[in-house]
Amino acid sequence: MRFTGLIACIVVLVSSTTTHRAAFKRPANVNRYLQQYRYLAVELHEQTHIPIPIIIAVAGLESNWGESELALAANNHFGIKTKPEWQGSYYCKYTQEYSWSNGYQAYQTQACFRKYPLIRESYQDFGAFITQQPNYRSLQQVPKWNYRTWAEGLKAGGYATDPAYAEKLLRVIWRYRLYEV
Repeated sequence: MRFTGLIACIVVLVSSTTTHRAAFKRPANVNRYLQQYRYLAVELHEQTHIPIPIIIAVAGLESNWGESELALAANNHFGIKTKPEWQGSYYCKYTQEYSWSNGYQAYQTQACFRKYPLIRESYQDFGAFITQQPNYRSLQQVPKWNYRTWAEGLKAGGYATDPAYAEKLLRVIWRYRLYEV
């Protein structure tokens, strides 16, 4: 009797776990984005060793899964701003930033962002930006499965001013199971 009860408990536990996994569905906009651009993330990973979930999380967060004004008007999926040395096209818009001087309160400001003829160029530029900037050089030694260190390294290197940026990237990776992509 005890043995039968134990088997019944195991069957219920396994079937509920299987049902839960099978029931997972990403939102339609996330699925669309993954279907359209996953291959670019894979190519970029092969060239740079930046983890695929990090690439997709940054692109998804920065471009609102390809639906933001910047993504649509400038093919910029990574929110990379212009610097004086930038020779390419640009797109200026209001954006939310955070500043140390005001206690990390959000404020609106106008900024100019890199504009690309093709989305592929946005991905390639992100790879070059991360692998060539000294702020991120140490990330090349971090294992590809260590998403926390990658996310914290991007934040520490100045990729975004949002104090919660690393946590937001990790939430996107876990919520949408980008580690399965």
